[in-house]
Amino acid sequence: MTRGVPHSPELRAQVVAAIIAGATVAQAAQRFGLRKQTVSEWLQTEEVRTVRTTRERTPEVLEAMIFDLVAEHITTLRAQLQAAAATAYVQGQTAGDLAQLLGTERDTLIRLLAGFRPVDVQRPELAEPAEPASGPADDDR
Repeated sequence: MTRGVPHSPELRAQVVAAIIAGATVAQAAQRFGLRKQTVSEWLQTEEVRTVRTTRERTPEVLEAMIFDLVAEHITTLRAQLQAAAATAYVQGQTAGDLAQLLGTERDTLIRLLAGFRPVDVQRPELAEPAEPASGPADDDR
């Protein structure tokens, strides 16, 4: 346990998840209001390494992880949209920046919702596109 203020396991998990998702130690520390040294120590603990490398990966565990990730993403999107809807924020942005933000948020929502649609391989419009047919140029190689 680090000295000073004890941190919840949930906070530690969020910080480690941010780093696994691509944030640097410095970025994660700043985002969560922590010291970089604290974040680095968390990454080096046996507990974190065990969770990242030896957790059982059954379909049920992966399904639960995906569900948790989607739920966290929705919560994050909601917070971002609420912040972006604040009058002070909107007034400080250019029309182009706001259009880009709205487009990105819309696309994210569409992709998120599309993930809940079951794939029906019996419907040709949902199936993977077929490989293009080989032309005569391919036969001459």
